[in-house]
Amino acid sequence: MKRVIINADDFGLSQGINQGIVKAHREGVLSSATLMANAPGFEHAVELASQNRGLGVGVHLNILRGTPLSRRNYVASLVSKEGIFCSSLFRLYRKIMSGRIDLAEIEREFRTQIEKIMTAGIVPSHLDSEKHSHMVGPLFALTCRLANEYGMGKVRFVREFCLTRKLMQMGKALFVSFTGPARKRSLRAEGIKSSDHFKGLCASGRMDAHRLQKVLMRLKDGVTEIMVHPGFISRDLIELEKTFGSYYINRYRELELKALLAEDVKTIISDQGIRLMSFHQL
Repeated sequence: MKRVIINADDFGLSQGINQGIVKAHREGVLSSATLMANAPGFEHAVELASQNRGLGVGVHLNILRGTPLSRRNYVASLVSKEGIFCSSLFRLYRKIMSGRIDLAEIEREFRTQIEKIMTAGIVPSHLDSEKHSHMVGPLFALTCRLANEYGMGKVRFVREFCLTRKLMQMGKALFVSFTGPARKRSLRAEGIKSSDHFKGLCASGRMDAHRLQKVLMRLKDGVTEIMVHPGFISRDLIELEKTFGSYYINRYRELELKALLAEDVKTIISDQGIRLMSFHQL
């Protein structure tokens, strides 16, 4: 059977994003979302999650955007003198590999974010991260360990390559995915569950109804996670870029929301006998 987790990143980022995610779940084909514990729309997202129990909610670990939940002096190597995360995945990786970031501080912030979500009454379905940072360097092993410790036992596994005119996306996909086989062995060794296939990184910001239909028509056997970024663009989201950095995906969020609501997409899922699920069902 072909099974699909359609997961929306950035739950909790803003009220407009939250409302778009819930609309895509209630009226469309979205089955899962991952929640940002340090984002200003967190409480609103928690309230909506409590009203939509069928939506699987995981943790979107974030040490790249905004400010930490931990006290600044507890995570000093992760933030600027203004107390803000560095925003760049490649800069984060360089700092980790050169020893300029204390991994114990990353673990402290990851734990604080996970525990805030659990304290809010949400049983997380899995762990993933902003810009897939959990896939690079030693953060993958840390993420797997925390997933087991907090009783989830599930982690997003990203392996997707592409040829595209968007060189940044192509380079990011290669950077995040090139250690895939070794990471897959680590998952098995740690008893961590994940999807068999992953889609969405290469089409990030371009997952319109046509592309989503193509992905669904070409599914392989097993479980496929499809990453999406639906939402409504609101004034608070634009203002948020002052502290969270710019999101190129913002101009496409309503396009992706429209794709998740499209009747043609629903028809393909029905006709192909595709089962929608969350990470809870893995």
